Parts: sequence; structure tokens; C-alpha cells
Amino acid sequence: MKALKTESLQPLLIDALNFKRFMGRYYLVGACSKADSNGHNCKVLTIADASTEMRVFCNNEQLMQIELIPDSVIHVEAALMQNCGSAYYLCKNLQRIDGHQTQGLDLACLPRIKCPLPEVFDAFLVFIGRINNPLLKQFLLKVLLQQEVAIRYLQCPASINHHHNYPGGLIEHSVEMAWDIAGILDLSPLERDIAVVSALLHDIGKTKTFTPDGTRTAIGQLVDHQQLTLEICASALQKLELSAPHIADL
Repeated sequence: MKALKTESLQPLLIDALNFKRFMGRYYLVGACSKADSNGHNCKVLTIADASTEMRVFCNNEQLMQIELIPDSVIHVEAALMQNCGSAYYLCKNLQRIDGHQTQGLDLACLPRIKCPLPEVFDAFLVFIGRINNPLLKQFLLKVLLQQEVAIRYLQCPASINHHHNYPGGLIEHSVEMAWDIAGILDLSPLERDIAVVSALLHDIGKTKTFTPDGTRTAIGQLVDHQQLTLEICASALQKLELSAPHIADL
């Protein structure tokens, strides 16, 4: 039998059962109240990350009083428990993460469950892993993990009446573009990294002009997505320019 490790900071949820205790920031899919097996009230939290989703049970009255907002990021500490031979995680600490402008510190914080095309989400993560230049990878993360960008990038269509005009079409189109560019043989490693990052972000403005259900936003009725792409990338570009101005220009 595989031995359980004592504790872990921010494991992928798919690996959480290897630990007796874990903690980290996770995406809150939702929360509901119910009665446990003893008839006592408890709150059931559904949390998610890039690997899977998990339920965490909370029976601490003080923690149960915390007002949680679905589709937000929370800090969770949970301990592995047993009940009649069934394993479950019991919440030991819970905090809202308010005022943060980013979805998390890395792409593992993105909830796979929120992408309508999970296999495309997996391919997207593979592409990120193949970017060798650390400055470009950090630039990409800084853009994609913005609070107002991250989930919409997973869910929005790439168009309303044309190609990839369905939920998840934006990330699928972006991955397809990156795949095509990555296959060009006469690129240097740096050129390939720049091209892949550019392909993944070339339509990022559509996270502001489209909704996941395929309608135009208020700002999308006024301007086209190209006019918003540099705005979304501006802060990350400024930081990249300080370290590698040539890469930022390209």
C-alpha cells in the first residue's frame, strides 16, 4: 500500500489523497449546505484546479458562517478523515481571497472543470510546458492569470458567426494556431517560443468583447478585440521590457 505523506502545500487535487493534510488556494466552484451522516449541518465546498475537482466538508460553525462567493479563489486547509471505510477531506481552515487581481500564481490554479473542452485545456497546458524561455513563460502567466481574463479565456468563443463560434472556441483556436506555428522548422528556439506565446494570446482581446454564451459585451459593441489586446498585455509587457526589451518588442 502506498504510504501517505504527512502534509502538502498546494498539491494538485488529483494528488491530494497522497497526503493526510493539504492547504492552498483553489477555485471555488460552489458551496451548499446539507446534513452529514449524523444529521448535523455541514457545508460542502466544491473546489477545483487544473487537474480535477474535489469536495471538502466543513462542520466548524465559525467557518460555516464565512460568506463564500462561487467562481472565486479561496484558501483551504483540509485534513484526510475516515468514515465507515470511506475517505473524505474535512475543512480545518477557510479564508476568502478578496482584492487579488490574479487567479493564482500559476496555471495549476485554473479550473479544468470550467473549460467546455477539457481535452483542449490539457493540450494548452502541454504547450505552456514546452516554452523554454522563462521570461516569456512568466509574461504569458501574468497575462492569462488576470482575474478578468483567466476563466473567460477558457470559456469564450473565438467568434460569434464564424470559426470556433462555441464555448471554449477561443482556447481551441489559440491552441490550434500555436500547434501550426510550432511546426515551422526554420525557427530558432527563442523565435518558436515567441511565436507560440503570440499565437496563444493573439485573440486575448476577445475575453473582453465576447461572453461565454456567444454574445457581444457592451465594450465589444464599441470596439474590436484587437484594440483591447495590448491593453490586456500592457502590464506584463512593461515588466518584460525591463528584463528583455528585444523580446518584448518582438
